[in-house]
Amino acid sequence: MYAQGWIRGYMSKSYDVERFMIHVVTTIERQLQLWDEIAEVNLLRDLTGGEVYYVIVRFGEKMFKVPLSEWDAQSLQDQSPFAVDRYIWRELVKQGLLLGKTEGNYLTYCAI
Repeated sequence: MYAQGWIRGYMSKSYDVERFMIHVVTTIERQLQLWDEIAEVNLLRDLTGGEVYYVIVRFGEKMFKVPLSEWDAQSLQDQSPFAVDRYIWRELVKQGLLLGKTEGNYLTYCAI
């Protein structure tokens, strides 16, 4: 999958945290579906105290869950255009997600 760095840079500077998280999760889902069509990615937001986002990745019965506080998401978003993606991908790999073969530059931008 291919990504445009300058477009993502614009998004990271102009989108609020929630809109940016939705974009990142959509991008991750598209990449995962290139490897396996049954992949599903959802973004949940817990507003009961800590304001935490949960990225939920499902492959049939297998599920991965990555929590990210709104403050951390904002900090990563401000750090670099692909820092949120990088964080989520690295957490997924730590939990046992196996990366497939990829074409394009998206995962290179994420520096996984």
